[in-house]
Amino acid sequence: MKKLLTLAAALVLFAATQAFAIIGVGAHYVMNTGSLKGSSGKVYDFPAGDLFEGHSIEVRQEKTSGLQGLGFKVWLDFIPFVDIEGTLNIAATRYNIFLIVPTPDTDPNHLGEIKKEEIKLSYTPDAPYSMMFGDASPLFGIVNGDLSVTYPFDLPIIRPYVGIGISYFASIPIINDDFAKKMLSGEDGKDLVGTLTGNDPSAAASDVGDALIKALEKESYTSGIGGHLIAGFRIKAPIIPVAVYTNGKYYFGGNTNSQFTQGFVLEVGGGFAL
Repeated sequence: MKKLLTLAAALVLFAATQAFAIIGVGAHYVMNTGSLKGSSGKVYDFPAGDLFEGHSIEVRQEKTSGLQGLGFKVWLDFIPFVDIEGTLNIAATRYNIFLIVPTPDTDPNHLGEIKKEEIKLSYTPDAPYSMMFGDASPLFGIVNGDLSVTYPFDLPIIRPYVGIGISYFASIPIINDDFAKKMLSGEDGKDLVGTLTGNDPSAAASDVGDALIKALEKESYTSGIGGHLIAGFRIKAPIIPVAVYTNGKYYFGGNTNSQFTQGFVLEVGGGFAL
């Protein structure tokens, strides 16, 4: 009887000090070091006979880098030799868009001349993809779902692992010069051209921003399937059904927007581990 109690106590102690669990569910902060390239170009050429003949409307989209967001994870530790985890990450960043439009020069020394005015575009929060109240710059974001198979190294308390997996990517279209050109050349863009070249084109910036966002709603996400490498660790305190984890991921393949270069992704979070 004494031997049985000793064996039972040893099994309980062993289980309580391990960093694995049957199943875990958690949430985490996501940082993606990827970068979005800038783009610029003409989007509308004024026809012959127009006041602005020989001039163009241009769009300049600034580059940006570093996406941040939120993710969710489910992991299974009871399978022999390997662990399996599923992850959903949503990360985004904002970028600036400028319209460069020709306007009549009101300077008395330059009457009759045409000058270029640069207008920063924004949109109101009722448009999709908004993360804050008030006027906002356009948003670029990536949603990815990962299924990973990892090989763990069993140690007390901490459970490091390395592995590989498959990923599904979906990215929001970008408002660049090509996108703006398509919108302004359509039926919805004719009235906006006249508004932009009025006496106060800056006053039309909000309307143009809203129109571009509405056009963006009709565009399809860029999506595709790729893969990833993963390395990380989980820490689980004895007995307490809580774990914290950190993962680093490198993605390859897939089909994100051509202006976006995927970077290193960091996941830091925690959750319940039963």
